[in-house]
Amino acid sequence: MSHLTPLESAVMDAMIWQMGDSVPDLRAQVAASSPGLRRNTGAGLYSQIVVDADRATANPDATGLFGTVHAMIAGLPDPVGFQIELRQGRLTALHGQSYGQDTRDIDFTTTAFEEVFTVDEAGRSILFRPARRTPDPIPPRPKPARPAAAPAAQATPQKQSRSAPQPASKPSDHVLPSAAASPDLAEIIAGLSNPTASRGGQLALVYIGAYALAAVFILFAHLVLHVGWIFGLVLAAWALRYLHGKKGRAQMAALAETLDRNGAFQALKPN
Repeated sequence: MSHLTPLESAVMDAMIWQMGDSVPDLRAQVAASSPGLRRNTGAGLYSQIVVDADRATANPDATGLFGTVHAMIAGLPDPVGFQIELRQGRLTALHGQSYGQDTRDIDFTTTAFEEVFTVDEAGRSILFRPARRTPDPIPPRPKPARPAAAPAAQATPQKQSRSAPQPASKPSDHVLPSAAASPDLAEIIAGLSNPTASRGGQLALVYIGAYALAAVFILFAHLVLHVGWIFGLVLAAWALRYLHGKKGRAQMAALAETLDRNGAFQALKPN
């Protein structure tokens, strides 16, 4: 993995350990890959990883974002979350999400980092270290018993109990990050003034677009399909309620990230 940056290499090591059951050929894919586009999105990073399109994959059903690896990045108070993107089992990219922290001034190719960790199914953080066997502890030598003045029954010394080592729990391979919260009014205003300022501003613009589509749908249903206003409003309210639900927020966050990778928000940036 010499073509990866130190941060990417450390994160991928943890990701390979975590995803070993679902994507057993992930290490081989990374080793045979070549670097692609790298971007600082302002709220994290995007690193394209190019794998031969004709390469056979061990899990062709795996498509989407996977993994729960995090790392503490110098200059940020909170960790950055990482996921790998797979298309039919083929590795295509590494995504980093700062959860709203501004990363525009961070050079992810050289930045210092520490505490790479994973998250298990219960939401607990597990510090990642490569497996390394440690020698068993040497039991203390028993001290010779002092002679007693009068004969007495000598108690049999009890053996020191040693607890069996507990196997480290391995996190789930397909745990996704929690859904993004709906932006508040302040974030919407920030998004209108500068869409690249934060992840909240980008989400705000996506939600505003959804509201605009809902309004267009109501007008279209009333003027063209001759549907009553009440029926159109009920359908629009149901759609907006879904977008503000758990699944809807996750889909809107994924859409905002896709638009950001394609440079849509950069085009809206004021000169």
